[in-house]
Amino acid sequence: MDDNKNSYRERVSLCTTTYDLLRLIREVTTEFGYRYFSIARLPSSKDERLASLTVLTNWPEELLRRYDEMGLLKDSPIYGALRTTTRPLIWSNRAGSRHLLRGHGREVQDMFCSFGMVEGVHISVQEPGGKRGAVGLSGDRPPPGEAELAELSYVANLIYERFSELDKGNKPQKMQKLSQREGECLMWTASGKTSAEIAIILKLSEHTVNHYLTAACQKLGATNRAHAVYKAMRAGYLD
Repeated sequence: MDDNKNSYRERVSLCTTTYDLLRLIREVTTEFGYRYFSIARLPSSKDERLASLTVLTNWPEELLRRYDEMGLLKDSPIYGALRTTTRPLIWSNRAGSRHLLRGHGREVQDMFCSFGMVEGVHISVQEPGGKRGAVGLSGDRPPPGEAELAELSYVANLIYERFSELDKGNKPQKMQKLSQREGECLMWTASGKTSAEIAIILKLSEHTVNHYLTAACQKLGATNRAHAVYKAMRAGYLD
């Protein structure tokens, strides 16, 4: 365990950009046998959209959109539990599992299963300033044992702390302000719209919308659309 701790600490310390950290998170997710990862600010009971709180994820865009359209964040059994405890939460969408989530109906559980999110774990994390977040890993592997869960918690906290450090030092510069179209595309993305839907709303081609969103990600130093929405809100571009 000590060797693993030293290894993870060194690997995290070598990340000098959020893109480096994104690559590391992908590697760690695979190493632990999971398929998906999600890093988000811990939602309050008043937050309504997971997309605006998510900073790094490889969730399918369609799933994140459907999650917010269905208003699942408000009564989320995962985030509701994480607001009251710092213990990792092991969950399952598999019928009959002792880790079966209570609070989501079978329809919602089946939706997650259709994307390959059958089993998972969410870990409460905290940055040096005290703000809390949640790191989630999901896939179709058996639940982790105590030793593996402790290792997961350790690396999750390392990653979240490093993300917070990098994010604070990567604020958008004035010269990198978004264009009107880039801001509009991000605004509609924050509302849960897909590129195809944004194209219809703004009367643009889907290719052009994707171009604007890519440009916005580059200007904001974001690793994906969810991260771009978060950074744009933080910078006051979507007020």
